[in-house]
Amino acid sequence: LRSFEKRITDAIFMVKAAAMPGGEAKGPLAILHKFCLTGTASMAAEGFTFPIDITKTRLQLQGQADFTGTKFGFGGMMANIMKTEGFAGLYAGVTPAVARHIPYTGFRAIGYEYIRGFFCGDKPKDQAPLLAKMAAGMTAGGIGQAIAVPCDLIKVRMQGDGRLVAAGKLDKPRYTGLFDAFAKIKAAEGMGGFYAGCAPAIQRAALVNLGELTTYDSAKKAIVVYTGDNLLCHLCSAICSGFVASLCSTPADVAKSRIMAQAALPDGTMPYNGTLDCWRKVVANEGP
Repeated sequence: LRSFEKRITDAIFMVKAAAMPGGEAKGPLAILHKFCLTGTASMAAEGFTFPIDITKTRLQLQGQADFTGTKFGFGGMMANIMKTEGFAGLYAGVTPAVARHIPYTGFRAIGYEYIRGFFCGDKPKDQAPLLAKMAAGMTAGGIGQAIAVPCDLIKVRMQGDGRLVAAGKLDKPRYTGLFDAFAKIKAAEGMGGFYAGCAPAIQRAALVNLGELTTYDSAKKAIVVYTGDNLLCHLCSAICSGFVASLCSTPADVAKSRIMAQAALPDGTMPYNGTLDCWRKVVANEGP
């Protein structure tokens, strides 16, 4: 499953930081202030929930065609990571994961306000049509992810290397850190290598924002009349947005993780040719 806890935490921090008085941030300093707030908040949320995220990624990868070994559930996978790789194994890939939020969350939080204005016009935030907010959220998330794909790819590969080492397919992890990964991928695969799996990654981000940003606004509008605009209201709204974001984004997230982490088969072909091919093979081999 998608990291539900991470989505809730991220939604609380990001939306609270993004909710600047008067809507859009006005002027360069206000935009910079908002960019720093949203980026810092989301990086803190990412670091706090990263063990859940790496466990989620390993669960997604254990269904690949070249997978060998025991299949685990959530608790079993987290325990196995700690057993075979130590506590530090739960934080493999945390550097690119945190760095990813600088362009991704910064843009989607700031850009969402302006993009929502394009789709919704001059209507107040709480009166904007749901379809318009959905379009704005998906657009902001998709553009933000398009910028951040290289960091996302490095994160997925670093998260998956531990299982390859444990299975004897690698002597040691391929990358020692973020900058080492950039250098090795550029040398081995060229600039295009940084964008393997970019289509499902952008689809996933658009769907996450569809649930996370638009559902948050709608949920808050419904809840605030009962609780007032307080911490409980934001928490309940974040739970609703996290749940919807998880349901919407999980299929694309599975395709993203598998395509980014895939390696060539013995005959030289790749296990998956794209998002639709990945979904078709997942359903055929593992069920929906």
